[in-house]
Amino acid sequence: MNTTEKKLHDLKISGSGTFGGGEFNTVKISGSGTIQGNVSCKDLKISGSGKIEGDVTSDEFKTSGSSKIKGNIHTKEIGISGSTTIDGSITALEMTVSGASKVGKDLTCKKFKSSGSTKIGGKLQGGLIKSSGSLQVENDCEVETFTSKGSVKINGLLSADKVEIHIGHDSFIKEIGGETIEVRNEHSTKLLKQVMNFFMQRSDHLKTELIEGDEILLENTKAKLVRGKNVIIGENCEIETVEYSGICDVKDGGKVERKVKN
Repeated sequence: MNTTEKKLHDLKISGSGTFGGGEFNTVKISGSGTIQGNVSCKDLKISGSGKIEGDVTSDEFKTSGSSKIKGNIHTKEIGISGSTTIDGSITALEMTVSGASKVGKDLTCKKFKSSGSTKIGGKLQGGLIKSSGSLQVENDCEVETFTSKGSVKINGLLSADKVEIHIGHDSFIKEIGGETIEVRNEHSTKLLKQVMNFFMQRSDHLKTELIEGDEILLENTKAKLVRGKNVIIGENCEIETVEYSGICDVKDGGKVERKVKN
């Protein structure tokens, strides 16, 4: 049995040029290079304007420049601090975004953290999702824990064991399902809320068609139907119907057109 490992060489692009794909140890692009074909490597780093016309398979992928990937990315760790467009899907253990990323298809990630802007053309699936920037998902979002502080738009179902959304900008999620669901005003103190509302002359809201869970607490939410065991409707809420089996507590500043005890 031959146990000799294949020795791989590095690929470094510091200017402009076109190179073929293949298997490498480390790939570094600090210019405006293009790789035609699939790339398999241990580390891939782009600090310039790089383009890969194929799939990427790596342990680590980091970009701080302007990059474009025509295929799919399969990696353990991906970090984006520049502007990156991926036409295909991403599968990763951990993803961090502090720049702008656009994923054409699905994103599957065990741990996702973003303080930048992320647009996903398909589904978002994973474990821990934490966004403090702008997050847009074209289809469903199926995760274990979802936390958002910023702007979020999900055109399908957000499904998670725990959902925690802090409203700092107008947001939209078509449907939300989970065990514990909290939607709160990002401007947490009463004085700050009054100051912000006075100068902005408006309150930001989460708009949704359906919220369904066990324990639900809502602020700054406009919903057609809220269904749960214990439901608390707080300030700046406009809810058409609440269906509940335990308690339904409507605080000052909250509006519910119809309450149904099941």
